[in-house]
Amino acid sequence: MAAHLEIERKFLLKAMPDKTPSEIVKIDQWYWKNKKGIWERARSWESNTKGLKWIHTIKKTISKGVNIEDERDMSKEEFEQFVERCKLYGEESRFISKERWIYPDGELYWEVDRFDSGHHLIVAEIEIPKKSFKIKMPDFIREKFLIEVTGIKEFSNRNLSNKV
Repeated sequence: MAAHLEIERKFLLKAMPDKTPSEIVKIDQWYWKNKKGIWERARSWESNTKGLKWIHTIKKTISKGVNIEDERDMSKEEFEQFVERCKLYGEESRFISKERWIYPDGELYWEVDRFDSGHHLIVAEIEIPKKSFKIKMPDFIREKFLIEVTGIKEFSNRNLSNKV
């Protein structure tokens, strides 16, 4: 697994941006709490520009908006086995589906997620190089902005997901 530090900021939006994204991704995320009590995530990632891939992730929160993320690509077969495990152990499993619109912003990317599986929420996030990095919110995000939700656990994908 390739571990890296993820520093991100999240913002609740009132609607999807009016700007056309450079990429649209359909994401199905399955979560499973393993025997050590650690949540694992397997995601199918279907991009309109880059095709389909599957990704396994273990994320550990260090502080508000800062996580260590161990991530690796997985095969379709590994993904399907993960999903079957989730269905078998429903009490320890969760699922969420979302659509992600991606907008390049210099070296960074704004990712706007629309959740429609039980919640109608729209969350924009940006991964930044360091905690002190000053974000300049683009107009197409700012005009839909409601409130910053960085570090609010209720807005984590896993907490928004449904039990299997």
